[in-house]
Amino acid sequence: MMKSTLLILLISMTPTIAFAEIPLLFRQRTFTATTLAEAVNHYVSLGEEAAVRELTDIAPNHDFKRDELAEGFSRPERVGWVCRILFQPKREQPLRPPLYGALSLPHKTMPLSSWPLYPIAASGNSFFVLDEGYSLAGRAEEPRHYLEYCRAEGVFRKTSVPIPTRAEAQKDVLMLRRSPEWRAIKWKDRGEGFSYTISEEWIWKSIQNQADAIK
Repeated sequence: MMKSTLLILLISMTPTIAFAEIPLLFRQRTFTATTLAEAVNHYVSLGEEAAVRELTDIAPNHDFKRDELAEGFSRPERVGWVCRILFQPKREQPLRPPLYGALSLPHKTMPLSSWPLYPIAASGNSFFVLDEGYSLAGRAEEPRHYLEYCRAEGVFRKTSVPIPTRAEAQKDVLMLRRSPEWRAIKWKDRGEGFSYTISEEWIWKSIQNQADAIK
């Protein structure tokens, strides 16, 4: 009996991540430009070592589809979002996005030279997620491997990002839609071996809501 009690006590003392304490971005389906910025700042305040540990604990080897079915969203995917803002490139070339699969975006007309944080977009003082939900034919990159890549090729952010108000985010999202980068996107295109038509309005509705839903 004493051995069992001791074993339970030791297990309870093992360090584990307390999900009630992690950013809201990783605890609920809905998110805004504000909750994304707050998550980034949480990890900036922790510092690189602690931030990487917590992000690894959040999504160590999660199955993307299992996460989506259980939670309604993918924690590994959101770890990728945070990394895109949290790590800045050491060199002139942007860091690559995580190899999680394909998004419903016309990526052929969205090069990294125009969208260096893809699938995140920076506009004014706000950051927006361009699309959510990967489709995958093979095996996705593990979040911890992407974290290792970001640490090797990037520099951990030392300063926090602005937390936009609803009005500020709405101004920034309008600026994004009027930007030359957005206007250069081809929502209908075809070429050798590919053809697609993607609804700009459907994609934009999701982005706009990241500003409008801020309380």
